[in-house]
Amino acid sequence: MEITANFIASIAPNAGAVSNGKALAGKFSVLNITADKTLLFGECKGSGKNPYVCSMDFIDPAAPVPRCTCPSRQYPCKHVIGLLYAYVLGKPFAESEAPESVLSKREGVATRAENKEKKKQKLQNEPPKPPTKAKITAASKKINMQIEGLDLAEKLLKNILRTGLSGLDARTRDALASQITQLGNYHIKGIQAAFNELFLCLKSGDDSFTDGITQVIFLRAWLKKAREHLSSKLQGDVLSLDTTSEIEAQIGHVWKLEELHALGCYLPRAELIQLTFDVVDNPAKKEYIDEGYHLCLQDGKIYATKNLRPYKAVKHINQDNTNFDMVVAEDMYYYPGGLNRRVRYDKSTRRELAEADYTAVQSYASEDFAETSKVIKNQLKTPLADKNPVALLKINNLSATADENYLLAVDSKGNQQLLKGETLPLLKLIDFNLLKDTAMLVSYENDIETGLLTAFPLSVIANDRIIRLKY
Repeated sequence: MEITANFIASIAPNAGAVSNGKALAGKFSVLNITADKTLLFGECKGSGKNPYVCSMDFIDPAAPVPRCTCPSRQYPCKHVIGLLYAYVLGKPFAESEAPESVLSKREGVATRAENKEKKKQKLQNEPPKPPTKAKITAASKKINMQIEGLDLAEKLLKNILRTGLSGLDARTRDALASQITQLGNYHIKGIQAAFNELFLCLKSGDDSFTDGITQVIFLRAWLKKAREHLSSKLQGDVLSLDTTSEIEAQIGHVWKLEELHALGCYLPRAELIQLTFDVVDNPAKKEYIDEGYHLCLQDGKIYATKNLRPYKAVKHINQDNTNFDMVVAEDMYYYPGGLNRRVRYDKSTRRELAEADYTAVQSYASEDFAETSKVIKNQLKTPLADKNPVALLKINNLSATADENYLLAVDSKGNQQLLKGETLPLLKLIDFNLLKDTAMLVSYENDIETGLLTAFPLSVIANDRIIRLKY
């Protein structure tokens, strides 16, 4: 059992829980630990008459379980965070046997884990059952409803273009917002979100006119692709799922881990190093996205983790945090998609990064900017693909340009890549000589106005550290 400040921050629901928990570390009247060091438990004074009894169970290191008698909905609560900080700060823990209440709950956890493993083995060993007639009928009905929604979406887009992006007054925009809301009734949440994004562009005025044009082009391509996809399913297997692109999720399908497992979209014992992290506010989908990009040491690919927190439920969903440790995922499931596939995992363990890990990250960095640009441009040509793909570059040299809005990165072959973005002032604070032969994580963007493919620096990976420019 390895408990560090980084581990506590990674499991805390938010920064407030970390701060409040740290303040409680000295308020425990009882601190206990089992002989096998798999359970920490104690009593912490609360606002009520009786102290709160809390514990952190590491019987399964890949899935530690926090418990507390307090009424908080946070998971883990500040009392469990305080218990962990008490351990990290070296507070004295008395050796004691695990309470009966914890032992009984461990039995329940073990039973559920056993049943889950049996289900997993069953999926692997038994051929899938043929779908029932009722399931096929329900799928056909849903697809027909989605196509009906596409009809409404196309009519809505035509009305917008007929009026003109710059000709929409406040009254027309209100009517437009009402029609966009109706799209939510047709199981096409992704397309509804794309219209919301267009609506936000139009609402912002002339400054977002270029963004509005880009979104219209994107929507037209999306609606055409979605109609072709859904029509082909009606003519063939209505239950089939496209695993080569993101179209299923973009239309509205929510992938289940069982589906991804059955499709073989998982990697066992995946070692992940988080290279950058950010919290993105997405008003079009009315949600916050805790987004991290990780390098997987098994295959050298950059994957994305996305924790979606809808505005309405933000108080009840734990916020992801920046992670500075190596994460070893028991099973890493990856979604269909392009360069930076989204991943999820249930169980994982952590360890501190070693020098060999930084060396491994650098070994996967691209030493040919031109070749990487070709891959990026091929993805950008696909209408439904992510417009800001992320890649890892090996920087041979970095220099300033006449235009202060850019920096110039050069690879070992002399290929150049323009860097721009809000992180450049931070990058300029570093001695460029120290950045030679280092790896840099960048996010690409195709600038429509200038026609340039530029890269946004996210982090620098040196021999012994990761310098995060945005987190």
